[in-house]
Amino acid sequence: MKRFVKQFPLFLFFLCCRQTLFSQYILNGSAQKNSCNCYTLTQATTFQSGSVWNGNKISLNNSFDFWFKVFLGCNDTNGADGIVFMLQPISTSVGSSGEGMGFAGVSPSIGITLDTWQNPNLNDPAFDHISIQANGIVAHGNDLAGPVPIWSTSDNVEDCQWHTLRISWDANTKWLRTYFDGMLRLQKQIDLVTAIFNNDPNVYWGFSGATGGAVNLQQFCTALDPLFATNFPNNTGCEGIPVVFTDASVSFAPIVSYNWSFGDGTTSTLAAPPPHLYTSPGNYAVNLKIKGKDGCENDSTKTIIIAANPSATPIKVFDTCFGYEPRLLYTPQATVNYHWQLDGAATTGNPAPSLSNLSAGSHQLQVVASSNYGCGQPVVSATDFFVKPAPLIDADVHDGCTNELLSFNGLQLDNASTIGKWHWQIETSRFLTGQNVQTVFDQQGFYSVRLWAEADNGCTSDTVGKTIKIAKAFLVANDTTVLQNVTSQLNVQTNGSVSWQPVTGLSNPAVANPFVTLNNNQTYTVIATTPEGCTASGTLVVKVFTGPTVYVPTAFTPNGDGRNDVLLPVYVGIKELKQFAVFNRWGQVVFSTNDAGKGWDGKVASGTFVWLISVVNYLGQPVLLKGTVTVIR
Repeated sequence: MKRFVKQFPLFLFFLCCRQTLFSQYILNGSAQKNSCNCYTLTQATTFQSGSVWNGNKISLNNSFDFWFKVFLGCNDTNGADGIVFMLQPISTSVGSSGEGMGFAGVSPSIGITLDTWQNPNLNDPAFDHISIQANGIVAHGNDLAGPVPIWSTSDNVEDCQWHTLRISWDANTKWLRTYFDGMLRLQKQIDLVTAIFNNDPNVYWGFSGATGGAVNLQQFCTALDPLFATNFPNNTGCEGIPVVFTDASVSFAPIVSYNWSFGDGTTSTLAAPPPHLYTSPGNYAVNLKIKGKDGCENDSTKTIIIAANPSATPIKVFDTCFGYEPRLLYTPQATVNYHWQLDGAATTGNPAPSLSNLSAGSHQLQVVASSNYGCGQPVVSATDFFVKPAPLIDADVHDGCTNELLSFNGLQLDNASTIGKWHWQIETSRFLTGQNVQTVFDQQGFYSVRLWAEADNGCTSDTVGKTIKIAKAFLVANDTTVLQNVTSQLNVQTNGSVSWQPVTGLSNPAVANPFVTLNNNQTYTVIATTPEGCTASGTLVVKVFTGPTVYVPTAFTPNGDGRNDVLLPVYVGIKELKQFAVFNRWGQVVFSTNDAGKGWDGKVASGTFVWLISVVNYLGQPVLLKGTVTVIR
């Protein structure tokens, strides 16, 4: 829907009628005005007919080159009927519906028909077709040219897209041509004035369109396309080179005003603005707004890229410690590629390089900056930096015992750094400083120990973490009684190995449960030692009795002072306790047990109570004993 105004210097533009070509358009039937330069001929409704005519005639003694945009709908299979560009001298109210597309029966006339429906009775081909036809005859067979497919790339133009329709008339050579999306589709050399219009050169021009039982939304626009080009390929140029903006707009009506906005705050109203120099690289949105003599306006925007020339931007790499990536300071430029070399070897990264896993010592970083668009010359920058050695350490720690003073030692494994500070952390709350430290643990368990060190160059070692076990020895040794010269077994409870002193009467002084045979009372010292070296000691008194017998106190004081609080008989040479029972004065049982390790706590009352003991001695003989005991409070 464009009329090419600027690009065809040979175009003679209706010199005799120049003042009337852009007058008011006259709409008929279903036609509607959508905007300043766009019209709807039919809605997607059955049996519509619409036409739009320029209100003044043009002379075919003058050449024309009309550009339009056409929209032929979205319905393919059931879409119809099409539109016609028509020249006729009759009136501005002609047109019909259905297969005639508003052209049928109009005579004299020339119609360039864009037919989207196959009517077998009109000899229509199966594809959407274009023809040059005369005098309202829509049946094919007498066409001046065609029919051929409307579009050179597809049989279907009902594709919901806008397409370009161009129609040209050369009054000198008598060639009538039509183009679709830039491709010549039909041409006919004919003297329209004499052969069609009976020597009358003055005709109306316009569009008509129609629907029948099948429908489509059908529209057209007169061309108003603000286009421009630059002297840069792909609108991308280099810093410091002026941009030449060349107007390439196409408009049905002559363009009466231009408004350029160059994206940097500057403007121009010239059709051919002077070369424009941007002061800095960047992306600039350039807008061109044009206005036609018919009063219609439109604008378009393109992005112009001004690429930077590579600059000698200084780079700086800060010294760092081993294990840490150094900080790089530089300012990258847009549209510039950066190629890095580390110590003479290429390294990855654009725009920033990878500087991880560097060894301790001196390094050099070099960069070559070059434009993505070939702007300027490549620029080389380089800098030196140093990776300081970090201390390499270990922790010498070991398991220990509660309440034992433990020594922890820090070990330096490298000779490239000088350590100034050592830091110890035990669990989360105990902190110690110094290469060698001592500490005490009062609770057994597992403890985490962490150590790190700081060198005089400011670098810190990795943290060494270890776990130690703090153990505690325990020993339970209860005094006991044995029969004189009768072998019995002793027993202590412990979590370590055992040694007994002296070894008198013992079967094995290195076990927790040795057998013993004694003639007299004996006191032993027992020492327990855990695998961690922790120790515990205690004494065990063995009383020797003749017997067998049972010793029962005659009184006890259950007052909670820890002395004589329980009535507990001493069983000597007794193999089995059948019953130990206590009775009050009324013969009621107040306590009973068959466990030789349990006694009566006397909490019932004070006074005198009767006890009864039934046992089996080591000879297998049953023994029944009884007596009294006094509870003193």
